[in-house]
Amino acid sequence: MKFRRKNFFILIICDCLFLTGHYQEDQIPSTEDPIFMKMTSQEAIVVRNARKYYGKANLVLNGLNMTVSRGTIYSLLGASGCGKTTLLSCVVGVRRLDSGTIWCLGGKPGSKGSGVPGPRLGYMPQEISLVQEFTVLNALYYFGRINGVNEDMIEKRYLELATLFDLPPKNRMVKHMSGGQQRRVSFAAALIHNPELLILDEPTVGLDPILRENIWSFLVKLSVEEGTAIVITTHYIEEAKQANKIGLLRCGQLLAEAPPGHLLRKFQCQTLEEAFLALSQRQKDKQDRGIMEIETEYYSELDEVVSPAAPRKIGKKNSIYPMNENRLISQKSWRESSFRRFKALIIKNTLQFLRHPGGILFALLFPIAEVMCFFLSIGGDPKGLKLAVVNDEAGNCNFGNNTGHISYDPVNLTCYYKDLSCTYLNGFDDSIAGKVYYSTIDEANRAVLKSSAKVVGVVHFAKNFSRAFEEKRDSTNYLDEGTIAASEIPIFLDMGDRQIGMFMQTRLYNRYFEITRKVYRECGIPEQFANMPVKFETPIFGKMDQSYRSFVAPVFILTLVFFLATAVACFIIITDRHEGVWDRSLVQGVKTTEILMAHLLTQFTVILVQSAICLSLSFLVFNLVCEGPLLTAICLVILMGLCGMCYGFLISVYSKSHTLANFIATGSFYPVILLCGCIWPLEGMPKFLHWFSLILPITVPGLSLRGIFDQGYSVNEPIVYDGFLIVSGWTAFFIALCLIGLRVKEVT
Repeated sequence: MKFRRKNFFILIICDCLFLTGHYQEDQIPSTEDPIFMKMTSQEAIVVRNARKYYGKANLVLNGLNMTVSRGTIYSLLGASGCGKTTLLSCVVGVRRLDSGTIWCLGGKPGSKGSGVPGPRLGYMPQEISLVQEFTVLNALYYFGRINGVNEDMIEKRYLELATLFDLPPKNRMVKHMSGGQQRRVSFAAALIHNPELLILDEPTVGLDPILRENIWSFLVKLSVEEGTAIVITTHYIEEAKQANKIGLLRCGQLLAEAPPGHLLRKFQCQTLEEAFLALSQRQKDKQDRGIMEIETEYYSELDEVVSPAAPRKIGKKNSIYPMNENRLISQKSWRESSFRRFKALIIKNTLQFLRHPGGILFALLFPIAEVMCFFLSIGGDPKGLKLAVVNDEAGNCNFGNNTGHISYDPVNLTCYYKDLSCTYLNGFDDSIAGKVYYSTIDEANRAVLKSSAKVVGVVHFAKNFSRAFEEKRDSTNYLDEGTIAASEIPIFLDMGDRQIGMFMQTRLYNRYFEITRKVYRECGIPEQFANMPVKFETPIFGKMDQSYRSFVAPVFILTLVFFLATAVACFIIITDRHEGVWDRSLVQGVKTTEILMAHLLTQFTVILVQSAICLSLSFLVFNLVCEGPLLTAICLVILMGLCGMCYGFLISVYSKSHTLANFIATGSFYPVILLCGCIWPLEGMPKFLHWFSLILPITVPGLSLRGIFDQGYSVNEPIVYDGFLIVSGWTAFFIALCLIGLRVKEVT
């Protein structure tokens, strides 16, 4: 009993010293002062000279002093915008004061000796701050696990809290609840681990009056029987009568800090609202006279409770305030339960993903759609083209029935052609283009000019084409220009569409030599006579008719995996912050690195699935060929997905809204696509742009994957391991920037 009295008088002395000037408002007492150290260790919260600005001119907290004793209910009252939420966010460590000091549970928030962040604190912010994809039980399990509570205890606590708060069915999702139901679940989540200090920001807004009364009775019982310190803000001023002490806050200053009964007696009023009005008017009068610093009225009757609740008990041995033994177990468990916290984060992320239909469709079905669109639309031969034909030799070749005639006499070694133009036209079959016959060149040219006709070129055969071809073949002397011109096949292409024009040029050119070799062979002439002097042999890598698809495919796959991962990841951290789950988790002791690593692991699983989808469709369905080690290609694709995910996290960390994140992700997509060598070879760029493109995260890895696919290179080749080094470097760079950004934003 003597020890208790001694501690009690120490508290009274500390308050008196502060009020009588031993500690002035502009002096922050030394943390080494024995008297003040004793004071802060016995009180749950001590705030001294707190100042907080938003911007340079907006002063939210103005030299505020506040003391919350253990085992009491402290009700913080004030209008919206007066600084209540800002003050509480500074107490729990979400924000940092510009000046002044806060001690919470014996230490400064964030310091080693403080219970903040950690499970000694229970925090219900003004926002709902719950994952929308959680059910009631999921929410309690999440906050229970990160606070070190085992599953059996969570189940037991759920049954108690479900009755107290009239919680919705345990399998109902948060996003399907009303606002009042969501607040009740959020309240229960703050109590799931039986904290030593409970901070509640507007917990009873929108609740039924009877339920509100039951909750207040529970809070009074909690403070009396278990010594829990409770700080509560409320819009319902009259319900604060049940608190041990109230703080009246206006314009960032504490007007009074006293038991509610004392204020009612002092101002001789019936309601706290009248007392608050009188204090507010006094503050306004002083400010009108130019007195900006308002002296707070303090009173020491800390044990007064204007409530029919049972009288407050003085706690167990060696302590003024009772301490629940389960809290010690919880604290010890929390220190050893980083795995449990990480498990809770993984489960949270998984549920968020699996219960969001749009996310599943985007992450899993979108890669399928993109790969199919690419292989079905890129690299295929153009279809439905038409070629205008003007055949002055044989007209329309009897509607295609006339294929020309070659007469070869092996005895006399003579060979004659008839309607050779039809032989060539028969070879220019529909695999190249359909044929439309016209009588004159002018008529055919007009058809090309008409967009509706879809005619991409004109082929003209002279009237004496067969005879001129014979003379050119047999002549060893000079031929007149007319004969030479008649033996040629002039082709006029529409090069307005360059790709189609180049396709027609290549196909007609190659088919001409194929038909000419066949004609020579039938005449007993070695077909090599039809070849050009320049001969292209079998390629060293690839095939002679290598498609544009095979050129683009490696870079396309890397780009797809990179930006799919970016698109999924860039909204995750923003969503957590907007829902309030991020800050609320940090208050309960979860580390930013733990949150980031949990997101990395969850999204990496998605990346593995996306990479498997892209590569399986490419190789098994669309027959993409990999000449090199397949495992090396797979590893490079997965590493590129990891890099894209880290880039998405980086966007998410530094963006304040989904709109901004979308702008950054989309804005960076097109430059990377244009400069990575996917659409056009790097050698076609100006020199400075070429060198700039090489430092982008996809360019060199794209060359690496192309080397693996087409040239059979292994990881020992410089071009391949350079790609791995580039991707790894960018990944490490993105992670480092993420950690820096999270550290900076951890406390604002």
